[in-house]
Amino acid sequence: MRSSILIGIILVVIVIFSILIYTQYYSNRTSTSPKISQPIVTTSEKSLRIVSLAPSDTQILISLGLGKNIVGLDEYSFELLHYLNETSLIPSNVTVFQTISPPNISGLLLLHPNVVVVEYGLDSHYIPDMEKAGLNLLITNNDFALSLVQIEENILNIAQQFNEVQVGKEVVNWMNSHMINYTPSVNVAYLDWICPNGEAYTVGGNVFINNLLVLAGGNNVFANESGYPLVTASKILVVNPQVIIAQTVYNYTYTIQLIEEYYNDTSAVHDGKVYLISGLAVDLLDEPGVLSPYGSVLLHDILIGKAPHYINTTWVEENLNVSLPVF
Repeated sequence: MRSSILIGIILVVIVIFSILIYTQYYSNRTSTSPKISQPIVTTSEKSLRIVSLAPSDTQILISLGLGKNIVGLDEYSFELLHYLNETSLIPSNVTVFQTISPPNISGLLLLHPNVVVVEYGLDSHYIPDMEKAGLNLLITNNDFALSLVQIEENILNIAQQFNEVQVGKEVVNWMNSHMINYTPSVNVAYLDWICPNGEAYTVGGNVFINNLLVLAGGNNVFANESGYPLVTASKILVVNPQVIIAQTVYNYTYTIQLIEEYYNDTSAVHDGKVYLISGLAVDLLDEPGVLSPYGSVLLHDILIGKAPHYINTTWVEENLNVSLPVF
């Protein structure tokens, strides 16, 4: 139990760190296409060896049929595969790195990878050091995609880097076949993290989670904001969401206490439409990749009252039939 709480806290720290650097990243970003230091070259003597340092990238690589080539990955990628009961998609002797940021550069070098796939939002400050160490990087930015369409474009670009263009198209076709699209009709607030003083990190109108909300039939009450803004409790009261979806802060009881203390005058609380998510439910919404269409399905189930008020990994496994496609 303590280890689960510790992992949860670490994940939250990573999320907040990513949010804090969003503004700098978004203002400097000129393209969503992955960038690679050097072409990926393999021969019969030098097989493909990949290290993936973000769950969003790992699920894409595996769907492209490259799971067998992954020699190293971060612990959150491994945890996601464990949730899905699909650790068999990667080698049994894969190296699991316990931290994403900062990356273990010396450990990466020991694996002699052809390419290390890194997420800009998590490791932007360490990219120069990684390149200086001689690591060949494929730099992605799925975490800051604006929509599912842009996630699909990034998947196609990653597929091109590995000469798997046709496979990339099959992955995107699979995603499109699992997409939903409902007319927005419910005012909803999605809270990534609630602070002890009632302030909360939420999602603006120009990030992919907003797109998931809209496809699910929700009106994001903070759609006029940009990025992942920190909003005050009073602002949440003013926008008065009909539904509140919040990631669990430490545990269910503490999170409910925060919501009832600071947002008690919202329609969501009055009408009993507060939903807390954890585990795999968070991964489906926070990790922009092949599994993202399931995130929209989850949100729709919440908005129509089909989901319970606490949605954890077990509920997702039993009700959404989530599986990672491999082509």
